Amino acid sequence: MKKLLFIILSFFTITLLSYGNAYAYSDPPSITGKSVVVMDANTGAVVYGKNENKPYPPASTTKLMTVLLTLENCDLDEVVTVGEFPPTIEGSKIYIDVGEKMTVEEMLYSVIMVSANDCAAALAEHISGSIEEFAILMNQRAKELGCKNTNFVNPHGLYDDKHRTTAYDLALMEKELLNHEKYIEISKTKSTFLQPTNIFKEKRPLWNDNRLLHDAYECYYPDAIAGKTGYTDESRHSFVASACKGDNKFIIAILFDENKAYYDETPKLFDWAFKNFSTEKAFSKGEEIGTYETTNGSIIPLLADKDILYTKDNSSKEKPSIVINKDTLSNKFFNKGESITTVAVNYNSQSYSSEVLSGSYYEEEVLPVVGNLVTTEDNTISYKNLFMIIGGIVLGIILLILAIIYIIKKRRLAKKRKKLFSSYNSYKNKY
Repeated sequence: MKKLLFIILSFFTITLLSYGNAYAYSDPPSITGKSVVVMDANTGAVVYGKNENKPYPPASTTKLMTVLLTLENCDLDEVVTVGEFPPTIEGSKIYIDVGEKMTVEEMLYSVIMVSANDCAAALAEHISGSIEEFAILMNQRAKELGCKNTNFVNPHGLYDDKHRTTAYDLALMEKELLNHEKYIEISKTKSTFLQPTNIFKEKRPLWNDNRLLHDAYECYYPDAIAGKTGYTDESRHSFVASACKGDNKFIIAILFDENKAYYDETPKLFDWAFKNFSTEKAFSKGEEIGTYETTNGSIIPLLADKDILYTKDNSSKEKPSIVINKDTLSNKFFNKGESITTVAVNYNSQSYSSEVLSGSYYEEEVLPVVGNLVTTEDNTISYKNLFMIIGGIVLGIILLILAIIYIIKKRRLAKKRKKLFSSYNSYKNKY
């Protein structure tokens, strides 16, 4: 009986530990794509994942990184002169020509709305000088964002055996992009026209590929704010989308969807996420999260460096735990507003960290005594006073030494004078 009970308990323990998502939510809708992730765009918490860290060819969702680097490295009114290579790119394009001049903003509209490969290549050359150098920049930025399974070799996503990323990494890129208002503005634009250029004398019409934005489609999702589609024969279909309701914002990334089911499935997955999860604020920026008592009894307020958010499971009554790292609080001086340690808000196996600021100025007080350390307020002296005392002692010793030297020299001189005077008297008496 004991053996049977042990086996049953072991089974449940292993089951709980192996369950990839710690949240106690209702089951998500079925997703056809081989890789999918649902991420809280405010916190980065993954609320659902399926093969989210397995690399796949991303097709045109690659352009999320191209757009991010463009927004970070260019002014919107910069003029891009098209080189010889971009017009030769295959796939989706707006047919730019060698020597054609367009602004960075116009090219961003083309890349985001109609997935223009030629414009993606032109932006890459404008920023880095070549596709190869731009790919290096793409991979460096991916690592900075926390992407661990990404390797880009081009800015557009046309198939290459070495060109890979994951649903999770794409969600990280989208999360960073959502900090750029221009990205959201362009992504929500349903249609527009590009003005004539020095070569192309007519307006170019642009129609946004993201069907979630268009109410003519059954998959229309009014809360959608951004999205990027992708497809090649080898990569199959891919899709990254974002939606926002109030303070809650979620990202969905899907890779290797062989049936192009993402338009039907994404709205259902968004509804599931908004129903089951919400972004909650543990502390506001500048709010006291705790205190630190120093060795002499001083109380230092500990303040949040920023808004500390966490992703709440709406079906759970669990409260987040707050862990302040007080092991690092060994400095003798704290300036008000100085970052002095960190705090972790732990909830459902997720950890959200932030810097912690000192809420007041502090200078530790000690008493330099031989024997037991004395730290009471009645018999303590500050470091500044201590330094003044030590300085005074040193100065006194120096003055004492100088005085002794002066006395010794004075006595020696007196002896010499006495000896000389004695010799003179002897000589005078003799003669």
